[in-house]
Amino acid sequence: MSPLEITVRGRAERQYRPEQGTAVLTAAFTESTSEAAHAKALELQSDVVAELTRLDETDALNTWHANDIHVFGHRPWIDGKQAAQIVYTTRIAMTAEFLDFEALAAFLVEWAGRDGLEVGRIMWDVLAENRPRYEATVRRDAVRDAVAKAQAYADAVGRGTVTAVALADPDMLRAGPEPSPAPMMARAMSADAGGGPSLELRPDDVVIAVAVDARFTAGD
Repeated sequence: MSPLEITVRGRAERQYRPEQGTAVLTAAFTESTSEAAHAKALELQSDVVAELTRLDETDALNTWHANDIHVFGHRPWIDGKQAAQIVYTTRIAMTAEFLDFEALAAFLVEWAGRDGLEVGRIMWDVLAENRPRYEATVRRDAVRDAVAKAQAYADAVGRGTVTAVALADPDMLRAGPEPSPAPMMARAMSADAGGGPSLELRPDDVVIAVAVDARFTAGD
């Protein structure tokens, strides 16, 4: 009897507490002249950068970046009609990776209401230096899941112990794509406004999910 070939997909995921929260910030102003919009955006950016630099010195931050500027003119739409006068907008993007979530909450309370400052989503994640170790653990779990699946198939037809002959990332052992799990960010935050202007951040766990394709043989 020829060996039985079994191909399966193993899956695994683990949850990890967030280790950093990245705030996406934009200094944005629209004015009648490009010079005015640019000057206001630069002034606000300078104030934000000064605060981020101070926080960086206290180890509240992992790092911060001011990494993009967008300047453009446009005619806005007002009451369904496009204005004849051109206005100018300057947008300066910044990101700040917080390690101290209490400092992040305090920063948001202080700065979210500033004229011209847009606070976007908060992205929760594990530290970049820790992610490979976490992913390696989840990959081992996924391989064990694949072995268990293959052995269950072999046992169902009485073909004995399985032997792995190939392991691969999803869809590399056969044709036909199938969506595979990817590491996922946690959802955003919740707020507790009790006792004055405060913000309590309660991020969900970061879910790291891995899939592996595996091929086995089983003999009689």
